[in-house]
Amino acid sequence: MNKTQIPFSPLPFPVLLFLAKKFRGIGASISKSMPYLKLDLRYAEIDVSVEDYGGMMFVLFAFYFAVVSLLAYLFAVRFGLTQPVLPALTLGAIMAFLILVQLSLYPKIKVKKKERDIERNLIFSLRTLLVEIKSGVTLFESIKLIAYGDFGGVSREFKKAVKEIETGRIQESALEDIASFNPSFFFRRTLWQLLNGLKAGADVSVVLRSLVDTLAKEQRNQVRKYGSSLKLLSLVYMMLGVIVPALGLTFLIILASFPQIKIQEWMFWGLLIFLLIGQFMFLGVLKTNRPSLIEGE
Repeated sequence: MNKTQIPFSPLPFPVLLFLAKKFRGIGASISKSMPYLKLDLRYAEIDVSVEDYGGMMFVLFAFYFAVVSLLAYLFAVRFGLTQPVLPALTLGAIMAFLILVQLSLYPKIKVKKKERDIERNLIFSLRTLLVEIKSGVTLFESIKLIAYGDFGGVSREFKKAVKEIETGRIQESALEDIASFNPSFFFRRTLWQLLNGLKAGADVSVVLRSLVDTLAKEQRNQVRKYGSSLKLLSLVYMMLGVIVPALGLTFLIILASFPQIKIQEWMFWGLLIFLLIGQFMFLGVLKTNRPSLIEGE
């Protein structure tokens, strides 16, 4: 059973894929404008071709354009708008375009979430591996412990390797696969260094100790950079949370002193909505800039 899900799709995935295949030519044209789409789909584990995904984008664009335009037209006619066609088509085009943009960004967003989930658990999983190896446990059994443990994305990646190894595949080959098809730079670098150490016959515990120390140093560097960026972000927050509301209210009060200008209630609501949107955007910036090697949501 295919568990792939496409956002904003009111149709079941098999139906959407069937319709998308009817527009593979258009989908191929759309996918050409996104050169990294094939890699993003692989990293995001969305099991469709770039042509089919482009076809899905076109199908959903056409669907939302038709539905929103029709609803907007009926709404305009209901309220007696004299020329409802152009506003309805405009609203439908805007909504469909926004859906198209979200669909184009969806694989990259999914890849970014997967990458952060892996990296925030990477140091802890490597420390567990190191403890197990030093205790005399084999590398495969240590990897299996991580795979079936609570290490987020790292556990999911190692579980793929464990399943391949248990079916008879060579351990190094299985680890190479999960390293090659992973979006996290730190995870790929860790596995390649571990594999190089295995091929060179080095002590695995020494290699793991070096990897843990390197990632811990990188973690400290990320925290240091994040702390420096918070100084600027705190100034932005002060402007957004204190200076802008105060200046906005002062400006409205000054305008109210002119008899030609009438201050309406909606202006205050507009200022409040602007501030709320700004607060959400600020929280998004904080979350985006958060160091990836730190555990937590």
